[in-house]
This record gives sequence, structure tokens and C-alpha cells, in this order.
Amino acid sequence: MDTNYTSTTTHVGGLRCQSRFETSGTTFATDVDSTMGGQGIYPSPAQMLACSVASCMLSMIAYTGAQKEFETEGVTIKAGYESSGKGITALNFDITVPMATSPVVRRFMEVAVKNCPVGNALSSEVEKRITWHWAE
Repeated sequence: MDTNYTSTTTHVGGLRCQSRFETSGTTFATDVDSTMGGQGIYPSPAQMLACSVASCMLSMIAYTGAQKEFETEGVTIKAGYESSGKGITALNFDITVPMATSPVVRRFMEVAVKNCPVGNALSSEVEKRITWHWAE
């Protein structure tokens, strides 16, 4: 089986990791959460997970908008997480759609969010809480 790795992550010291994407060479860093002794300068992996799901959701909205020919530029998603001693228990998303939309477009956006493959890859034990704010 030929595995297609897309990134490499290295511990660089000080409770920090550096990740590099193979195709572009783009890099980013993460810190262990500051509550666990990390520096808190870069996002924690848990913050990156929430951000990754939000990015996937918004990418699905943008893709659907391009396919169905409706505007999506300016839509934002705030992302956060909740955890317990057993790990991440919930991901919270606050979605703002700044432009007026029809009920049909709203439904397309809601379905697009539910079809995010990154979010759908997570355990069903991780609750996804989504709040929508629609322009009038």
C-alpha cells in the first residue's frame, strides 16, 4: 500500500511542534496548551482541530456557492472547543452570513456544513454545536 503523506511534523523543543506541508513547503507551529505548560504563542492542536473543521465547513459552503451560483464571500466561522479529562467533548461554531439569503440558499449552506468530511470523520462522541447568524 502506497501511503500519500501530505505533511511532516517535528518537535522543535519548548513544547512546540513545527509542521510543513509537502506540496508547498508552507509551515506552521503549534504549542502545547498554556494550561499544560506550553508557551501559548501558537495555537494548540485542539484549537487547530476546531479551526480545521471550521475551515472545512466554510470550504464546503464556498464550493456549494460556486456550484449553485450564490455569494459566500464574507461568511465567517468562529471556532472553539470544550474538553474534559477524557479529551475534546465538543466543538463550537458560530457562523455569520453577512448578506441577505433566501431560504433555499440558507438550506444549501446548512447542508454544506453538515457534509464537511473533516467534521464527519470525528467520533460521534464529539458534539458539534452550530449557531447561525443570518443577515436580515
